[in-house]
Amino acid sequence: MALKYVTEYRNPEKARAIARTIAAEADPARNYRFMEFCGGHTHILTRWGLTELLPPNLRMIHGPGCPVCVLPVGRLELAFDLLEHRNVTLCTYADLMRVPATGGRTLFKAKAAGADVRMVYSPTDALTIARANPDHDAPDGRGSENRRNGKPH
Repeated sequence: MALKYVTEYRNPEKARAIARTIAAEADPARNYRFMEFCGGHTHILTRWGLTELLPPNLRMIHGPGCPVCVLPVGRLELAFDLLEHRNVTLCTYADLMRVPATGGRTLFKAKAAGADVRMVYSPTDALTIARANPDHDAPDGRGSENRRNGKPH
């Protein structure tokens, strides 16, 4: 069953048909747990009662939320402050690059304006970048001091 348009996702009969297919494929002797880690997915599953359509041995687990869903705008404002006033390389996941802050600022716009903003796929990527740029400040997360070369200054 191909779904091409958003309105097709709001069709109760198609939703029930998909739920029947899931129930037919699920082995009744097993328990299944799937984590949705996006707050938007959790919201939709709950709002439309989709979890009620699933077989009893299939459980959705609400995950931690993606960085975009769980990040307070104040934290994004702190990132802009660092970019504007410090010698930093800001590493972030790509999702956060588009999130608007006060005045419509985004990390994409900051990067285009010359800020050192880099998209990473894992914390290990950020660590590799930090090691390659020992002259840049590395905020320790408390806001009270910075570390350079692993030592407070």
